[in-house]
Amino acid sequence: MIGHRNNTVCEQQIAYATTGAKQDHALVRELWAIEGQSDRSQVQRIVERSGLPVKWLSAPPKINGERGMDKLLEERNVLLLRDRKSPFIEQFQHPLGRCAKFYKLTAYNNCNFWCEYCYLYLTFRACPVSTHFVNYDRMFKDIEKFDRQCIPDALRVLNLGELGDPLAVDDITGLSEQLVPFMPKHAPRTKLLFLTKGDCIRNLLEMAHGGQTIVSFSINTDQVWRHLEHRTPSPTDRLKAARKVQEAGYEVRLRIDPVVRYSTWGKDYRRLTEMIFDHVEPSRITIGEYRPAEGLSSHIKTRFPESPLLKVNGSLIAEEGKLRYPREYRIEMFRAIADGIRCYSKKVQIALCKETPQVWKAVGLEGKGLHCNCTG
Repeated sequence: MIGHRNNTVCEQQIAYATTGAKQDHALVRELWAIEGQSDRSQVQRIVERSGLPVKWLSAPPKINGERGMDKLLEERNVLLLRDRKSPFIEQFQHPLGRCAKFYKLTAYNNCNFWCEYCYLYLTFRACPVSTHFVNYDRMFKDIEKFDRQCIPDALRVLNLGELGDPLAVDDITGLSEQLVPFMPKHAPRTKLLFLTKGDCIRNLLEMAHGGQTIVSFSINTDQVWRHLEHRTPSPTDRLKAARKVQEAGYEVRLRIDPVVRYSTWGKDYRRLTEMIFDHVEPSRITIGEYRPAEGLSSHIKTRFPESPLLKVNGSLIAEEGKLRYPREYRIEMFRAIADGIRCYSKKVQIALCKETPQVWKAVGLEGKGLHCNCTG
């Protein structure tokens, strides 16, 4: 086991994980909007479809500085609806390893799930409320402009999952209902990439997607889920959702990330690969190890003071601004998982997330090109 804790977060996680179809609405109890900074027509549409109350604010919220569980509860139970001022589409730059400079489409900032290892605690520490950007007209114009640009096909994918989970609250916002059908008609050369830890995929099953939407599920062992991924559906429920999406004609990819090393990690990740191929035939599987930013430990300690990750962090080494397992451990973990995948499929493409060419080679992965989650 990763560790045993009898605390409020774990108890709530179990409750959310067993509530079935109502789970996603339980993630959000209240909507916030900002006078003069939130498209009223879209706010009203979301209020009507969700049945949730909306609180109109005179200015953006400032709750930074509050600490502990009260802050966490407030952060994760609210969805802020506001217009985006920055560009919707930006190119991602990352210094670690072999990582494509993919493009991200930012429809959400932050997430209503409670994963203890999440880097978004640091990214949005100044305003940690989960946010959905509702000036859709400008979003669609940015997508059309992107589609007309001269960009390599491998990068002609818009990743909606870099700064939030785009499907976690899709039953509330209904963004996919507008965005997915938009692509074949107005951006025929570009694909969308939804990356999720959820199973809120009902909207996707009811629309024509034209083969231009990829759905990628982040998946982990039962131990990691139970102890670290609070308020998320179980791995089995995510795989069931993946199967439904694949049956609806979508390309399905998986991320096994973050891989966490604990006493039974080898057996548990072997079991995970077996579960994957019992449910779905993904086109790609990308693997990445637990690699927190060096400043994340203080945020984990504030929100999850009994987290087993605090002990794990003490055993990691600093490497290019991240804390990482030693290289020999990473190679061992990646190789074990990759070998397990190959036992079930020789066709699925396997990649490593933000890893060096030396580690790719040591794991026995293809050195030419990038066939990872975020590329076409």
